[in-house]
Amino acid sequence: MCAAERPALIAGSEIWWRDASSALARLAERAALPVYLNAMARGALPPDHPNYFAASRKHALMNADLILVVGAPLDFRLGYGKAPAFNANAKIVQIDVDAREIGHNRGAEVGVVGDVRAVLEQLTDAISPHARDAWLRDLYAREAQERAKLDARMNSDATPIHPLRLARAIRDVLDDDTIVIGDGGNIVSQAAKVINVSKPGHWLDPGRFGCLGVGIPFAIAAKLTHPKSNVVVVNGDGAFGLNGFEFDTAVRFNLPIVAVIGNDAAWGQIRGPQLNFYGAERAVASALALARYDEVVRALGGYGEYVAEPRALRGALERALASGKPACVNVRIDAAANAAVSANSMVV
Repeated sequence: MCAAERPALIAGSEIWWRDASSALARLAERAALPVYLNAMARGALPPDHPNYFAASRKHALMNADLILVVGAPLDFRLGYGKAPAFNANAKIVQIDVDAREIGHNRGAEVGVVGDVRAVLEQLTDAISPHARDAWLRDLYAREAQERAKLDARMNSDATPIHPLRLARAIRDVLDDDTIVIGDGGNIVSQAAKVINVSKPGHWLDPGRFGCLGVGIPFAIAAKLTHPKSNVVVVNGDGAFGLNGFEFDTAVRFNLPIVAVIGNDAAWGQIRGPQLNFYGAERAVASALALARYDEVVRALGGYGEYVAEPRALRGALERALASGKPACVNVRIDAAANAAVSANSMVV
């Protein structure tokens, strides 16, 4: 690791489960490592930490000479650890409590089976402080470039609303203690590009098996466990339709959660490829109605708003958070823009 010129570290959910955030930060600082966070590791480093990187992940993993994979399965979210997602010539150091994950989908030069916190602490103690100024400067520049590419869409006042414009509006109303839950496909991938969380355990999502419909049940549990924290779900309309009626539970138990639906009237991750490969005439069972889920939540006793204009987003989100009720903000988004996300780009 010390000899690497362009190392990168990708950390996954085991960082959360093993309470390894502090150990991760110590290693990153001592070894001058750029850190990319996946799944429930999000929040392990706050967004203002000098070793936290996000938007440059693609560039870093494609150009790294050493990649440390810490508690993160090499599944579709990481391109199975293979080119082009990872540099084919990079050496892989993989740390995981589950021996079955070591070398799964891509071989590892070094595999360590063990508690990730203990291993990270031992690594930190074993190495001397390092500096990699040129590599980190390159990645800081890439971060700025990638963020600039998002700016126009994040600030767009076009209708239907661009999903990144919705994500920005959500980000702008969150405080550092907000728990964010992603429940969906494309809309969650879009939102994850923009929304950062500041604390460990403040991001939840369907996980590697993509169990849609977890959003509202997760939110109910999160609010019960952390009653003083705002709990916001970023929902796809398909995902919301699976368990949206759990708002009845939230109302009966007086749990003021907020679901924000990016409504593209489609099973987006299915419909997008169908349209690309086969055209509209052969896109089967992937279109949905532009359902007024906000009215459903109101009928159950909660608060609901429908938003079709981007300039109305912030006010609607603020009113939902301030309502004191389980709330739904149902937002019509641009289906074509939402479908532009590919499954391999998911960062959840």
